Amino acid sequence: MDKSTLDKLIIVRSVRNDENAFRKIVEEYQYMVYSLSFRLLCNEEEAKDAVQETFIKVWLRLHTYDVNQKFSTWLYAVSTNLCIDKLKKLKSTYQNTAIDEKILNLCTTENSDQKLLNSELGDIIQTLTNELSPKQKTVFTLSYFEELETNEISRITGLTPEKVKSNLYLARQAIQKKLEKYQI
Repeated sequence: MDKSTLDKLIIVRSVRNDENAFRKIVEEYQYMVYSLSFRLLCNEEEAKDAVQETFIKVWLRLHTYDVNQKFSTWLYAVSTNLCIDKLKKLKSTYQNTAIDEKILNLCTTENSDQKLLNSELGDIIQTLTNELSPKQKTVFTLSYFEELETNEISRITGLTPEKVKSNLYLARQAIQKKLEKYQI
């Protein structure tokens, strides 16, 4: 039995309030949801809260899931929407100076001589995503960190493929300008 068929059976059992089946869903997908949440929220506690809230929503809304669609895409959509709402709330209290300080700490003279290792550049880019709008940050994170294709991002976010590409372009431009500012 392939994974897709097994997932569908577990989902059907979960819809029928089988808590053990739902536990299998959580075990299978919690890392994916945490990874996305952490990348979008950049805060461990907020990400953990988002994971819990995501699976609560999934449990309550699982009956609306169309088993003919890819489950991970539906789950990404639930998690992404929850994180976007959290980002909008957090955005009003966020300080840009914190980003500047974090990047300067990552850009030590030793690291700049070596032109930064890929992992350090990834950390810097992750930090820079905090300055993007929630929509741009979501699209960029799904594309760059989760390595999803435009069409899947479109299904997750509800944006047209053209809007996904536009937001991705604007996000890359904003990050590129910041990288140039720090001569990275």
